[in-house]
Amino acid sequence: MQSFFVFVLALTISHVTGHPHGAPTTACNTMYPLHKHNPQKSPCPFETKPYQAEMFSNSSLRIALHTLSLTASSDSSDGSSSSSETTVDSFKGYMIMAFELPSENAVALGTFQVHNDSHTIDCHGLHQNAATHSSKSHKNIVHLTWTPPTDFAGDVIFKTTYVASKKLFWVNQVSSPVRVKLAVSREDEISAKTFLMPNDISEAKLYEEIAYLESSQYISLWVICSLFIVGFSCAVLAKLILASHAKKYATLESI
Repeated sequence: MQSFFVFVLALTISHVTGHPHGAPTTACNTMYPLHKHNPQKSPCPFETKPYQAEMFSNSSLRIALHTLSLTASSDSSDGSSSSSETTVDSFKGYMIMAFELPSENAVALGTFQVHNDSHTIDCHGLHQNAATHSSKSHKNIVHLTWTPPTDFAGDVIFKTTYVASKKLFWVNQVSSPVRVKLAVSREDEISAKTFLMPNDISEAKLYEEIAYLESSQYISLWVICSLFIVGFSCAVLAKLILASHAKKYATLESI
């Protein structure tokens, strides 16, 4: 009877620590599966690949978790590499979260949208900010969609734990960084037009008026000068005419 109880208890523990239906919320802080084995120190045969290096805060990012078909060492329970090797071409479980750089003591950002064989979980008091597997079926690639907070701007990385078996798993595998740029909302654009444009228009009108006054002064000066030149020319012409007439009259009188 005692041996039967131990056998049932062992099966129960094995089921709980295996988590065939996804990572529990207790893994949110460490992303560490409860498999009673140490994580692999060999290169991870899986990759977390964002499809974009830059995005705006009002858009979404597509992410792929896929195998690299690398040869990984089958480590012993103490985490040290052994001489035996096995080709790992699929994973059964995963857990992924997004963190702002630097990611020390950070809270997972954004929300995930998942597809088949996956579901979201709530970590750090937020909603749907982590994703995990829904079954222990073999997976070569998993596609996810991540959306940042609408008011967020900065660099983020994605950390993923991959589980190939109870003895083969890689913890906190880091993706390449993604730059999130703050998007300007339609309301901000309208606000900018409402509150900033009048100032710009007023300043433009001021410069226009100054230019108009300056041009008016130049025109007035030009008119005055033109009148002066015309008047002076008329006076000289009149004087020449009068001199010509005087000379003509003097000639007639002499005759």
